[in-house]
Parts: sequence; C-alpha cells; structure tokens
Amino acid sequence: MSETAYSSARPRPLDAYLEASLIGVSSQRFKGEQVLLSRPDQTVELELNGAPEAVYSVTDSNGFIVRTVQAWLSHIGRQVGLTYSAYTVQQYGKTMTYLIRWIEKQPPLPSLSVDENLIGLNRSDLVNWLQYMKKHGARSNKTLLAREVCAHEFLDWLCTADAGNLRDAENSPRGRDGRAGNITKRSSPNSPKFIETETVVRVLKGFHNECERCMFHAQYDMGLRISELIGLQRRDLPNEAGFDAAHEFIPICVNGAKGRGGTVKERITLISRAVLRRIKAYHNSAEYRLDSRWAFNDPEKPVFLTANQLMWQARNAAKQFKAAVRRAGLPESFRSHWLRHGTAFSVLRSDAGKDYVDRMLIVQSMLGHNDLRTTEIYTQISPAMLERLSKAGRRLNRLEEAETIRSESWLAPLRHKESRGHRGPKHR
Repeated sequence: MSETAYSSARPRPLDAYLEASLIGVSSQRFKGEQVLLSRPDQTVELELNGAPEAVYSVTDSNGFIVRTVQAWLSHIGRQVGLTYSAYTVQQYGKTMTYLIRWIEKQPPLPSLSVDENLIGLNRSDLVNWLQYMKKHGARSNKTLLAREVCAHEFLDWLCTADAGNLRDAENSPRGRDGRAGNITKRSSPNSPKFIETETVVRVLKGFHNECERCMFHAQYDMGLRISELIGLQRRDLPNEAGFDAAHEFIPICVNGAKGRGGTVKERITLISRAVLRRIKAYHNSAEYRLDSRWAFNDPEKPVFLTANQLMWQARNAAKQFKAAVRRAGLPESFRSHWLRHGTAFSVLRSDAGKDYVDRMLIVQSMLGHNDLRTTEIYTQISPAMLERLSKAGRRLNRLEEAETIRSESWLAPLRHKESRGHRGPKHR
C-alpha cells in the first residue's frame, strides 16, 4: 500500500496551498498497489486499475478531496482510449480546479460545501463563472467553450446512476433536452490566409538551418499540422522508385493528430518529388546521419530533428517559426498554420484534377477534413479570383512551385548560421 500526502517534490509557495489544486498519480509507478490520498481527517483511495497513464484528483483550498470531482475523474479515466484521451482527462481536472476556486471565492450558496455547490449549479451560475474566467485571462471563445463543455459533462454525469443521481436531469443548465444550448457561442472560423510562393520562400529564408527550412517547406507542401509534421518517422516516407516517373506527387500516409479518445487517425496526403528529394538530401547530411541517439537506418527515427539533433516539440517549433517570421520582416501575426492555408490555395489554383470541385476534394483529403463543409472556407476566394492571382492567369504547376521554393531556400551545411546550446528531451 502506498500513501501520499498533498505535497510536491519541489517546495511550493504558501499561497499555492490556499487554492484548489490538481493531483496526478502515475498508474505505472504504483501499478498493482493500493494508493491512498490522506490527511488526518480524510482518506481517499485512488482507483488505479485500468488507468493507462495517471489518475487525477482535485482538492479544495483546505486540502480536502472534492469527492464528486474525484469520482467523475475516475469515471472518465476508465474510458481513456475509448471516449476520452489521457490529455483530455488532465485538462478536465484543471478546468474543475478553476470552477472550484471560483466557488470558494464567490459561492452561489455560501452556507454549503464545495461539493454541494457543484451539485446545485444552474445556468446563471455558469454564466457568472464564465464571465469571471473571461475577466481573469480566458479571453478566447475557444478556451471558454472548452471549459463550459467540461462543466456540462460533469453536471450531466451527476444525473446518472453511476454518480448516485445527485442531480435532476430536468434542471440541466442547457435546459430540457439541451435546447438552451451552450452559453459560449462558437466563433465563426477565421478567414483563411492566401500566401504567395514568394512569401513562403521569404519565411523559409528566415531560418538559420536547413533542417528547419526543409521541415516547414514540407508542411507547406503536404498541408500538415505541426503535431503531424514533427511526428513523421522515416518509415512514413514513400519510396520514390516505387511510383511511375510521371507522378509528380506521391501519396504519403500520415498519423493524424485529431483522432477521438486519443486514438491515431491515419490519413493520406501528397508529397512532391521536389520536397521528398530535399528531405533525402537533409538525411544525407552529417548532422542527421551521425546522430548517436538512433541507429543509422532506424525506421522510427523522426524525419526532422532540431539544429541540435533533438526531437522537435510543438512549442519549440512554433517558437522557431515566430523567430524566422520576425527575421523575414513579416507581420507578427503570421503563424505556421497559415502554411496549411497556403497549401489549400496552392492546390485550388493549380492544374491538379479535372476541375475546381476535383481540387476541393484533393484539399479535403490533404488537410484531413472529415466534412467537405470545413474545406469550403477556402471558397471565400472565388475560382476566377484565384486564376487571376496566378501569373498571367496560368494554372499553377505545384511541382514547379515546390522546386522553386527548394532552389531559392536551400541552405548548404557550411552556410548554416546557428547552433543552439539549449538542451531537450533525448530519445530513449
């Protein structure tokens, strides 16, 4: 039996103990053991059986386990890999700490406990909480909506037999049969950004190393999300010799980033021969080939490594992209996700497919959209306008575009300008 108090290995400031907190216990570390969270006047057993990564619990500002939240987190934790991902469970735990902190500061029912306040929450209470969240930093609709959805799922669960029917479903903040809907309305999708080939070259030249230029060129070429890009492995790359020489673009299978319940959703996109050859040239460089963390031809080796031959992290990739944008003198608002928008418009104004509808279907497949309606945001620029945006009204040849970008932004090893000294996680 393992017993753990509400403490951390690192010293924490006093005020950190004076608010609701999220506690995580590794199910791997305590596998097969009974784990208790305890203090002199309260003991709670954590259910580790069946938890793939960690079990979470939430305490109030006095260090007491909030039992309704504890039970709910255990419930959804058992569904990791089916309905929820491990990351979602952790984020829901964090969101519940925000809700509990608000209850403790502005209790809807001051004479009742935190658990009792949670059980009695109504739509008006959620409106007040979301306004408080907005005032204290959660300004984007996306963040507010995610937190509201978490609260609704928790309150809906309280109406179930598994929770002991602690609430009446008739009193749902969403109204009877959910007709009232969410308080936070979904924001309309931002207009996609049209990017000229010259702009792509310009931003790539803002990077000091070929490994970075090659990686972000590949993002524009294939229309990948950052998480998909840094997750590519050598075994994912197609064998160019296995395809007809007349094929300018080759199918490549990508492990998508948005599978339900943390599952991996595979999809097919296209990679140009120009970018595939650029990647192979990068793989033949000394810094990539001689890295000691992987065997020479390890199929699980990442396709792209950092300037220090480390695995990329999404946050680091975004940081380096922002630095390159600044060096290139482009607007600060320029984000790597815009390269995905650029992919879409590049395909739509190209000579691919028989007609515009054909090209829309290609874009849908390349970007991994389940619903064609998502892809339709790119129709904000009409086909006629796209044709006028192409030089002399001529259809764009995407292979020629890829080769132009490669030739104008390629950086030979001896011309690399930067070697960073920061350290990162090593491959095990």
